[in-house]
Amino acid sequence: MEKHKILIENFSYLSTLQVISMLIPLITFPYLIRVLGKELYGLVIFAQAIIGYLLILVGLGFNVSATKKVSIYRNDKNKLNEIFSSVLILKSFLFFISLIILAFLLIYIPRTHGYEALFLLSMTICINDILFPSWYFLGIEKMKYITYLTLISRLTFMILIFFIIKKPSDYIWVPAIYGIGYILSGVISFYIIFVKHNLKFYFQPIKTLKVYLFDSFPIFLSNVSVIVYISTNKVLTGAILGMEQVAYYDLAEKIITVLKTPISILGTTLFPKFNHDKNIGFAKKMLVISIAGNILLGILTVIFSKDIVLMLGGKSMEHAYHIVDILAITIPIIATSNILVLSMLLPFNKERSILFIVVTSALLYITSISLLTLLNRFTLINISILIVFIELYVTIISIVICKKHQII
Repeated sequence: MEKHKILIENFSYLSTLQVISMLIPLITFPYLIRVLGKELYGLVIFAQAIIGYLLILVGLGFNVSATKKVSIYRNDKNKLNEIFSSVLILKSFLFFISLIILAFLLIYIPRTHGYEALFLLSMTICINDILFPSWYFLGIEKMKYITYLTLISRLTFMILIFFIIKKPSDYIWVPAIYGIGYILSGVISFYIIFVKHNLKFYFQPIKTLKVYLFDSFPIFLSNVSVIVYISTNKVLTGAILGMEQVAYYDLAEKIITVLKTPISILGTTLFPKFNHDKNIGFAKKMLVISIAGNILLGILTVIFSKDIVLMLGGKSMEHAYHIVDILAITIPIIATSNILVLSMLLPFNKERSILFIVVTSALLYITSISLLTLLNRFTLINISILIVFIELYVTIISIVICKKHQII
């Protein structure tokens, strides 16, 4: 216990963070779906899915690459100044590029016409990615800051939702309320970094910025593959099947996201340690524990899926439980790939292998989703089955590559 004191402390903070992050959407979902209705709620989620593409551009991959650098140079103040300044500059630059892209999307995507304000306000998600440098706090293994700041942001959102959203036409305020919470936590995080930790912001030369840009690119491609079958599913569902179907899919995804929380906590907590220690024996132990626990979790999810859906969405949302049953299969699968990639491949600098996994899985998804669309087989059930197969492919290839490099 003493040996892993920091890990246990960080795991506790991240557990608290994830509980907060999963409870608040589940608390607000029943209220929003009843006040806004399935169509308008689906529209809000559709807008978030579109902005999700731009969020990947703004984040680029710094959530992993910058965390890795901070964990290595955590005791070098000058290097931390360089890392923080470079990432902040690059993220800000990418945000302005994303605004230009959004302007074109609002012109050429018919579904956005008349709802431009909703999409612009949804860009607060990208602003949060700039203002809240969770990668820095993860790198120095101070998860308590992430927990406290997220708590402030989410509670602000929840309180304002119940006070402001009273009728369907108030849907426009949902992303604005998110933004208020984001900005508040961002201001506090900058105070901690500049005042308490005494970091300094310096404009960096182009040569330095290029290093950080290219260092994050493989992770960016990895994130692209993830967002391809997260946001694309919602975007295509909204465009082909309608906003009501988006609401069904979103509820199922929210439930599965909550249940995948232990995977996320474990991977995020252990990444700085694995990156620093490169302890394969410890990684294997965590892998076995994670797989066993998440198989049990997946089984329990299938057993109680209908009850969970009815409790959160009511009778009108009961069709979502079939989607939950299928997506539950991914819980142990993702648990395996998460540890293999973050705890084995990345710490041993196997970025090219990760890039191969990312590119091939993305191509497999794009090919499959195109076939479903062309054959008029684009349904929520088929999309969910496709996600299971993509995640299974990623896990199998990760195992093969780890064995090839004799990491496991």
